[in-house]
Amino acid sequence: MRTLIIGAAATALMATSAMAAITTIEFKRDTGETVVVTLDGAGGATLAEGAQTTYTYDADASKMCFATAEGDSCVVFETPSAEPKVGDSTRYTANDGAVGTATVTAITE
Repeated sequence: MRTLIIGAAATALMATSAMAAITTIEFKRDTGETVVVTLDGAGGATLAEGAQTTYTYDADASKMCFATAEGDSCVVFETPSAEPKVGDSTRYTANDGAVGTATVTAITE
């Protein structure tokens, strides 16, 4: 389950060039599960409980993948934002078939 949640916790709401800031995103699956992830803008991600992983983002495909012990866990975003701001949200689909909404909750320089 944690692998699936990490996949849902990928956030490509924004293009990689805009990811230089530390960005916190809340991923809420339609089933009600919520995961909060903080991206460092340099390929590192931290889950709310402190677990760390790495991520990649393919801007052309609006696809973000997180490295897990079980392999990559990915999400594809419907409408990524080139200039993200707090409150921006978009729908996503995870590679496990789960769908939900990702919302930017904080951005710090």
